[in-house]
Formats: sequence, structure tokens, C-alpha cells
Amino acid sequence: MQHSSLRVRAVLLEFLKFRVLAAQQTFFRDETPEHRRAWLARVHPQALVLSDQQLDEVWNQAQLLYADH
Repeated sequence: MQHSSLRVRAVLLEFLKFRVLAAQQTFFRDETPEHRRAWLARVHPQALVLSDQQLDEVWNQAQLLYADH
């Protein structure tokens, strides 16, 4: 399970890369866990196996790596 979770997180982070680069901080505005899961259900459903905490960690990492500061 650990290996699978790490792979899903890595794939999701790569998936988010260009979306964050294009939208910058607007990507992270007005977001709730429910909105995030609804969006993922439409565009990247394989990430829904992650917990809300894991998704938060991936979102935070994407913001640190790809958003202008």
C-alpha cells in the first residue's frame, strides 16, 4: 500500500505541475476538500484513493514547487 500511495502522489504532483504553472496562486483560491475531490473526480480520478491529508500534502508541495512566491 505504501509504494502504491507514493506512486499515486508522484503522478498527481506531475499532473498538477502545468495547471499550477499556468494558473499560479489562483489555482489554490477558494478551495475546500470537497471541491478538490469533485475536481479530481472529473480530471484525475485515480488520485481519489488518497486521504484528504495526503491530498493536502501534495497540494502544498505543488504550491511550493510550482507557484510564484
